[in-house]
Amino acid sequence: MSPATSTDTRGMAAPRVEDSASARWADVSAAMAVFASDPAGGDAESTLAGVGACVRAESFIAWLRYRRSAELFDTVLAAMTDAGDDGLDLFDAHTQTATRLAMTMAISQGWAENLLGQGLALRDRLPRVDECLRDGLISPADARLIISRTELLADDETAPVDAGIATAIRTKPGAWSTSRIRNLADRIVFRHDPDAVRRARERSLAGRTTWTNPTANGMATIGASMTAENARIAHDAVTALAATACEHDTRSRDARASDAFYSLLTGQAFTCECGHKDCTADIPAPGQLATDTAGRIVVHVVCDEATATDSADHPGFLAGHGVISADHARDIINRPDSTVRPVAGRAAPADSSTPELPLYQPTNPYRPSAALDLFIRIRDGYCTVPGCDRPAFDAEIDHVVEYDHDSPATGGPTHPDYLNAKCKFHHLLKTFSNWVDDQHTDADGHTRTTWATPERIIIDGPAENNADLFGGLVRYRWRTSETSAQTAPPTTPDRPRRVKTRTQRKHERRRAERTRNRRSRERSPRQPGDPPF
Repeated sequence: MSPATSTDTRGMAAPRVEDSASARWADVSAAMAVFASDPAGGDAESTLAGVGACVRAESFIAWLRYRRSAELFDTVLAAMTDAGDDGLDLFDAHTQTATRLAMTMAISQGWAENLLGQGLALRDRLPRVDECLRDGLISPADARLIISRTELLADDETAPVDAGIATAIRTKPGAWSTSRIRNLADRIVFRHDPDAVRRARERSLAGRTTWTNPTANGMATIGASMTAENARIAHDAVTALAATACEHDTRSRDARASDAFYSLLTGQAFTCECGHKDCTADIPAPGQLATDTAGRIVVHVVCDEATATDSADHPGFLAGHGVISADHARDIINRPDSTVRPVAGRAAPADSSTPELPLYQPTNPYRPSAALDLFIRIRDGYCTVPGCDRPAFDAEIDHVVEYDHDSPATGGPTHPDYLNAKCKFHHLLKTFSNWVDDQHTDADGHTRTTWATPERIIIDGPAENNADLFGGLVRYRWRTSETSAQTAPPTTPDRPRRVKTRTQRKHERRRAERTRNRRSRERSPRQPGDPPF
């Protein structure tokens, strides 16, 4: 069957774009066979593997679209240059190429220009990151994020930043969530070109603004751009006020927050809408709100001592936001409402083996000490489940290997190697279902996590944590408390008893599962699949 054609005004047959594309698509049917398999009746492992192949294929298709767009630009530019174009015409090669893309893809001119700009940036400025997209190691959204975080680099800094980002993505096993990709790019950019970061932040500060947008059904949105710490404080203030309504309030959590937001902006009173005469809500008066709320809001910022004292320009970390520049960290330190203190004492010298910090509370070896709790939250940065970006300071500290309250020596110890941060949802998921996580320390002293699904499918945890940002975290030393009270509850000798509780047996099964998973990992380290699928 011959391809469909159209006829131009001179009576000549003109090929349709979609026909030639369809012909080329048919030629790659073998490579796309991953989509042809029917997962019905298959096991969970093969089905999940198929999902992963689809994700990598999406990255490859995005790479191909970017590459073809850049090649089209070369073609259009060459033709216009041959025709004597000097590049100053309103409809230059970039605009002309984007217009061709917009019409072919039925998208807006602005969207097409963004697509073309991204394709050119990947091919010409970030070729190593471009290869990561081609090989399915990052998603199209990850690629766009990296482009945006590196666009202000000086020309001589672009290549090392491109290489640094790509090397980390290729060599560090694990998952790259949106926040971790952003932190990776920012960390490397900040170290290579702090001047560009400083200029970009100055422009952003000068451009802060507010806006409103009308939406459907008589509603509208309102927003403001501001520093990350101010945004976090404002968000927590709204959340704190919304939480003062009683448990019988009829609004959703988001609706209460919207009303609290309005009350804070206008100084109007916030009210509970339960409708009960005996409402127990304790809502502060508008004039007292700022003082009452401020005492409960803490924004955690971490940086090294050299940066804090202005003797170095190393990046810092703002909980709930991510990596920040050294100037930004110092701005926060110098706020009148800031309190500065060491993370957890001082890191031991690199060659020291002397334990310095307590692991747990003296009277309860299950509970981490305040120093260890803070250390875990700073080290992990986020929930340690792959893809979850819940801040560690809003998460819960979990014993990866279950703690044995009856025999602490045989259970999971309260130690940084066996503790990590999990958001409430994922903590509950692990505790009350058959998901099993494990954690080990690699050759560089960094903690690595893995998860096993109920079908025993192994999934790598996050590729990085804040030990990659603050290298001194791996040098902290911990000591066991000299006193620890651990007594078993009294029992009734004559009452029939199990040899072990259900919980103890569940924990034993999980320990055995972790042992099998570790042996499997040591025998055959898993490598990423062949590109593009």
